[in-house]
Amino acid sequence: MNKKILFSVLICAIAAKTNAQAKPQTSTQTKPQASVQSRKIDTVAVSILDRMSAMIGDLGSCGVTVKSNYDVNSQYLGLVKHSNEEQVYLQGPDKLLIRSEGDKGSRSFLYNGKTLNYYSIDRNQYAEVQAPSTIMEMIDSVNKIYGIEFPIADFFYPTFVDDILSEAKNLIYLGTTKVNGKECFHIAGTAKDKTFQFWISNDAYTLPIKVVIIYTDKEMNPQFKAVLSDWQINPSLPAALFEFNPPPRAKKIKLATLSLKK
Repeated sequence: MNKKILFSVLICAIAAKTNAQAKPQTSTQTKPQASVQSRKIDTVAVSILDRMSAMIGDLGSCGVTVKSNYDVNSQYLGLVKHSNEEQVYLQGPDKLLIRSEGDKGSRSFLYNGKTLNYYSIDRNQYAEVQAPSTIMEMIDSVNKIYGIEFPIADFFYPTFVDDILSEAKNLIYLGTTKVNGKECFHIAGTAKDKTFQFWISNDAYTLPIKVVIIYTDKEMNPQFKAVLSDWQINPSLPAALFEFNPPPRAKKIKLATLSLKK
C-alpha cells in the first residue's frame, strides 16, 4: 500500500467486488485441470473499512499518537527492529504537523499549505521546500521527489477502501478482539506482495487502532507495525502550530532528492 493522506470517501461497489473468482486458462490441448482458488472479499470487512474511511473523511481536524516498529534488513544481523513515536496533528485540507522521536532521531515536519519545513532537533538543521496547496498533493509530491514517508497516511486517503480492494486477494473479518483494552474489529487480508491486518475500534468513531503489514515479496519478510492511540477528534488547532520559526543558530540545508540518493 502506498503511503498517502486525506479527505472524502468514495463508496465502493461492494456487491460487484465480492467473492469474485479467478478464471482458469483455456487450452485446445487436454491437460490436467489446475485448481482454482477463490478470491474471498468479506462484505462485513468492507463495510467496517467504509465506515472508518467515512469517519476520517468527515474530520475537520484530528490528533493522534503513532507508535511504530519496522524491520530493516542488515547484511550481518538479518532483520533488525527499529521504532518511532510520532505525534500527528492535521487540519484539512492544508495543514499538517508531525513530531517524531525514535531511531531516526528527533525531527519535525510542518506544512502550512504553502511550504513544508523539515527540522532535525538533534542536528539543529532545517530545510524548507515549496509544496502544493493540499495535504494530499503535498504528500504525493514530497514522497515522489524526496522519498519522505508519513506515518499511517494510507488511512486518510479518500480512496483507501478502493485501493485495498484493487490489490487484495482476500479480505476477511475475523471478529472482535482487544488492543490495549479497547474492543476492536479485526480484519485481515492478503495481496500479491504482502499480508496485512487492521484493528478498528468498535465504538461510535470506528477509528484505526493498530495495523500490521508483512512484506512477503522481500527477503526474510520484514514487518511494519503501528499502534494508534490518544485520538483527538476535531480539536481546535491554532494556525501558529503549523508555522516554523528557525531556532537560534539553526543551519539551513537542502533536502536530497531521490535522484541524488541513488
